[in-house]
Amino acid sequence: MSGRTIAERLFSGRLIVCVGCGGVGKTTVAAALGIEAARAGRRTLVLTIDPARRLADALGVELSGEAREIPLPALERSSGSLSALMLDMKRTFDGLVERFAENAEIRERIFANSIYQHVSDALAGSAEYSAMERVYQVAESGDYDLIVVDTPPAQHALDFLEAPQRLIDFLDSRWVGLLIHPAFSASRLGFRLFQRGAQRILRLLEGVTGLAFLEDLSEFLLAFEGMAAGFRERATEVRALLLGPESRFVLVTGPEPESVRHAQEFFDRLEGFEVPLEGLIANRVRQWPEGSAFAVASEPSRAELEQVFTERGESRDAAAASARATLEMLASYARRVARDTDSLDVLRPRAAALGCFLREIPELDTDVHDLEGLTRIGRHVLGPASPTHKAGAAS
Repeated sequence: MSGRTIAERLFSGRLIVCVGCGGVGKTTVAAALGIEAARAGRRTLVLTIDPARRLADALGVELSGEAREIPLPALERSSGSLSALMLDMKRTFDGLVERFAENAEIRERIFANSIYQHVSDALAGSAEYSAMERVYQVAESGDYDLIVVDTPPAQHALDFLEAPQRLIDFLDSRWVGLLIHPAFSASRLGFRLFQRGAQRILRLLEGVTGLAFLEDLSEFLLAFEGMAAGFRERATEVRALLLGPESRFVLVTGPEPESVRHAQEFFDRLEGFEVPLEGLIANRVRQWPEGSAFAVASEPSRAELEQVFTERGESRDAAAASARATLEMLASYARRVARDTDSLDVLRPRAAALGCFLREIPELDTDVHDLEGLTRIGRHVLGPASPTHKAGAAS
């Protein structure tokens, strides 16, 4: 990938997946990349799973489970567009039932079933599976050139990648095989026809929950049986899309030790997944203005600072106090800059070994809450790197 810009590397695929632990700015980075992709001429969709609705706030619109186009300045002369949607987990899983149910009668029986109403989110593998299923639906629609995904915060790295396989494992499990039995009848005497292991399970359930629950369960499992193959096939397709050549994974981290530890865990598990990791973005990194290194030799002396404050009208004692406070502040910030640099130095060799770019987004003086702020973030990611920051591990 030598010679290619970061924009070319990211925007040449169909899917950008922003991953990382919670609180590192994945939603912000995803939105910023979406804006820049649209300005580069790509029909772009940003899909967010952020319950705090930070993306909606930043874009100044209300988001729902349906894609909404976001007007952007300067797009009139471009073929690009930007849309965004908020994941609706229940609706996504309902869509799978609509697709794979054998007929309308079975579909309506499932939707009306009390078991389904209570466990459909859990069956989907929580937000992780629903997010990836929604991505697949949008990718297959052909409405967008590029989809940028803000993944849900995961307790463990790559949880969302494992969600399709967890659904496959669930459908192939021994207990599901026992419960979804061809000879099963939904009548009150139906469980007599079960295999011996399932009989024990169902008798226990009947004793604990009553026959009404058991009948709901049996009806749900019978209806679900006909969809198992479709769910299994779809989970396999979702996984293939995520790990395919059109996907670009971007790991977002912060300079704090906990965030760096999570990033290291992600790297540790890459070997088992063949994840197409494209880049590492470190957010909210303490830096000196304009990225220039702070040279100790150029640190102003106390006498020089006292003179500056005196010329501004402060008394001699006040100027001395201001100079002392300024030097203490500079020393404190210098320590923070050094800590962030040392912390990220741990990740640089690993990013280089994987051929990833590494970019640092400085800690901004204000919160990102509008398109202007998102544009600043995007330009820090895609713009030329300063050598001071060691920003490009490989390109």
